[in-house]
Parts: sequence; C-alpha cells; structure tokens
Amino acid sequence: MASAGQADWEGLFAEAVAFEEAGDVYMAVKLFKKLLRLDAARPEPAERLGQLYFRRREWKPAFFYLKKTLALQAGRTDLWWLLGIAATALNKLSLAGSVWAKFDYRRTLPPTEGLRLSYVGSFEILWMKPLDPARGQILSIPNPASGFHYSDVVLYHRQPIGHYIHEQQRIPIYDACGCWKKSPYQTFSCLLHTTDVRAIDQLTDMCRRYSVGFERWSGASRTFVPDNQGAFPEFYSFPEVAPANGSYTLAAFAAIHEAEVLHLLNAWQIVSLAAFSDLRAY
Repeated sequence: MASAGQADWEGLFAEAVAFEEAGDVYMAVKLFKKLLRLDAARPEPAERLGQLYFRRREWKPAFFYLKKTLALQAGRTDLWWLLGIAATALNKLSLAGSVWAKFDYRRTLPPTEGLRLSYVGSFEILWMKPLDPARGQILSIPNPASGFHYSDVVLYHRQPIGHYIHEQQRIPIYDACGCWKKSPYQTFSCLLHTTDVRAIDQLTDMCRRYSVGFERWSGASRTFVPDNQGAFPEFYSFPEVAPANGSYTLAAFAAIHEAEVLHLLNAWQIVSLAAFSDLRAY
C-alpha cells in the first residue's frame, strides 16, 4: 500500500499533467517544479518539463531538464536525441556531437530531404540539405509569411512526420524546430511575361551561375492547410499550372541585394526577348 506522502505526490503529479494537457503551462510548470523539490530522485517531473520546454522551443530550460532526467534514466534514447537538438540550438556542438556518437551516427546523410515549415495555420514542404542530425540548410525559397529565407540553417527533428513523393521516390519530411543561423539572402518576386519553358530555363541557368536562388511560384503546390493532425501523410508533386490567361509566370528570387535580381532580369530580357514587371521585395 502506498504511503500518504507517496499518494499525495502521485495526486499532485496527476494534477500537474492535467494542467499541462489543458494548456495551462504556468500551473503545470509550477507544480512539476514543486514535485522536483519534494522528491528529486523521481525523474517524471523533470522529463515532463524537458519535453514541455522542448515543444515551446525554449532551449535553455529544455536542455537543463532533459539533462537532469537523463542523469536518472540514462537509457532513454528518445530523450538523448532531444538533448542533442537542444544542445545544437544552444551552440553546444561538441556536446551534441557526443550525443550523436551514442547513436553511431556515421552514415552519409542524403544530399536533399524534405522539411516542413509551419506558420499562420498552414505549412509548406521545402527541400533542405541536411548538415547533421539536427541542422539543415534550406534549398527552396520559402513563403515570406514563414519568416524563413533561402539558405537559412534550421534546426530540425529527425523523426519523419510524412513523406514527399517525388519522381516515384518516397522522401522523408522532417519538422523544422526554428532557425539556427539566418542567411544574408532576401526574398523577391516578379511576373515574367512568358510561360515558355525555354525562356524560363535560360533564367534558371543565369541565376545558378550568379548564385541567385530561383523558383517558379506559379501553381505552387507545396503549401497546405492541415486537415488531419493524426495522419502520417504523403505529399505529391503536381504539374505546374500557369495562370488563367496563360501569359505570365510568378517567379521568386533569393539574393543578397535587389540590384543582383534587376541585373539578371535585364540581361535575361535581352537573351529571351521576354519581359518582366512588378518586382517586389519582402
């Protein structure tokens, strides 16, 4: 039979969990910290705090409580992984490296993988270049509403949340956990007065030569509104759809200075005999 003190502790823990599940973070944190003071040898409150702060992207307390939990439960590989991400977020790269070594993470990462950015009630699927188990570099030009930019280095959680079907391959998609390092690139868009594939390919090649990011945003199908949070979805590439009048292409650029984009577009007009308008910076 449980002692009165143990029963009180269990009851208080259940109350703290109920507050957390109801979204009352203040009361949940207050009670979990009280439980730690009552019995520092019990790992459950520290684990709940570590996970809670991790979800909120509050990396310093997440790191503290995850490390505290692992001092009591060293075999929790799931928590070691979260600790590695938190350590990376805090720029404790040597410690993060020792965490990845526990998983014998020596295999070569693929050159590109999928990344999900969530914002303002929607999300989009982008390409990223994984740098290590917790950091990746964005290879796409994100929607300006996301707050991210081309070539940003982001934190990501290397646990697939779905797959992107591209050229009959299933590519895993990972959740972004925040920005680790901002790139110097800005986002621009304009209307190209053509949908001719050859002309757009010319612009693509020119942008590649001058290290300017380029994408066609016309008919983009990578932004989604979640309708089933419990699903493990698959996302598909759709053929690009031109606007209704069939004469314009919405194009996106990533450059450090607007002058670079203008220079490229002016040069492109000469070689393609096409035009552009409505250049816009975000």
